[in-house]
Amino acid sequence: MSFVYPRTVAVTRPASDVAVGYQPNYSGLNPAAETAVASGLPASIQLKKERGKPDPGLPSDAAAKSFWTVFIPRGSAALGLIQANDVVTDDLGVRYQVTAPYCNSLGHALLVERLEP
Repeated sequence: MSFVYPRTVAVTRPASDVAVGYQPNYSGLNPAAETAVASGLPASIQLKKERGKPDPGLPSDAAAKSFWTVFIPRGSAALGLIQANDVVTDDLGVRYQVTAPYCNSLGHALLVERLEP
């Protein structure tokens, strides 16, 4: 941890759902079925914008749609390691789904959407 990156995050990858059509017990993301990608990464998490309710209305959706930017310094995780739809969990247990991963000379800049606990 540092002044610039005061938080730590872990990244997991949701299991692919291969079933087609209606799933009676489907509730969105299942943390137990996620695969670890990276953990203990230093990060800075900043609110980007907040707006209305998420579209699908799944149980794992947050009450209000909020987008955040997660910055991870270069060298902490290989560039390109974090992909769209991965899940970032911060040191407080808050979960975010990656909507737009971006790598630059400073490291990762991830646009994420907060998920319901």
